[in-house]
Amino acid sequence: MRTQSVLRVVVTKRGKVKPSEFRIREGEIGLSLFRADESVAPDAILDAVRAAGKQGELVLVDIPAATIRRLGLVLVSTPGGTPDPEVNRLHVEARFSWWKRMWLRLRRRPVHAAFNNTVAVVLAAEATPYGGGS
Repeated sequence: MRTQSVLRVVVTKRGKVKPSEFRIREGEIGLSLFRADESVAPDAILDAVRAAGKQGELVLVDIPAATIRRLGLVLVSTPGGTPDPEVNRLHVEARFSWWKRMWLRLRRRPVHAAFNNTVAVVLAAEATPYGGGS
């Protein structure tokens, strides 16, 4: 089954989502996301991420998988860092392809800088509040 959308837990300020919520840190190669799955309640994802240490006014936003593909990113299943195994099962990272990361390194451009300068802005603009269900 092909993923239709992915979810990101973000901190909002006055109800707005900023591109900084979609940035990756130096040394990271992917953005932490969760596959949308009706078998896991949105509140369970929020609670698990909160229990893992994220603070603030947390909301879940939806990003269409088509946006991920259009940006040249791939979704890679990775271990989640929350205390909830069901939520961790849905954890993925959105990354540049291996080839794109190699191309950036050859040009001495950090992966995180390229990601933050292009991808983060688009993801913030296209993310919408997640309502769950279909």
